Amino acid sequence: VKPSEAKRYRKLEVSHRKTKEERVAALMEGGVEPEKRRDKDMPHVIINHKVDRKASKYMIAKQPFQFSSAEQYERSIRHPLGPEWNTALVHNKAIAPTVVAKAGKMIDPMSMPRPKGTGAKALAAAA
Repeated sequence: VKPSEAKRYRKLEVSHRKTKEERVAALMEGGVEPEKRRDKDMPHVIINHKVDRKASKYMIAKQPFQFSSAEQYERSIRHPLGPEWNTALVHNKAIAPTVVAKAGKMIDPMSMPRPKGTGAKALAAAA
């Protein structure tokens, strides 16, 4: 055995296996307390409780206004939009833009109607 190969064999003799506690401790960085972990009763399972920062920017805090529940919103997201799963008419309707404007044309800003009683006359009468 060459000296360079002897070093390689010596390294293999040392066990690099980590115990579950060591692996959980490595995953605990900013994670969950050991007694609150979902994998505490599973000896051969480690569930990663870290928050994926890259994916968190795509998560939403609450469902959009047109949906009444989170389940309804998730169900609408799960439905595929592709032409392979829908008819041509449904596919075109699903991917159509809501506002169509020609390129270069100015779009007037939206105006919001004032609630009654907020004009100058109403403020003067209240004073």
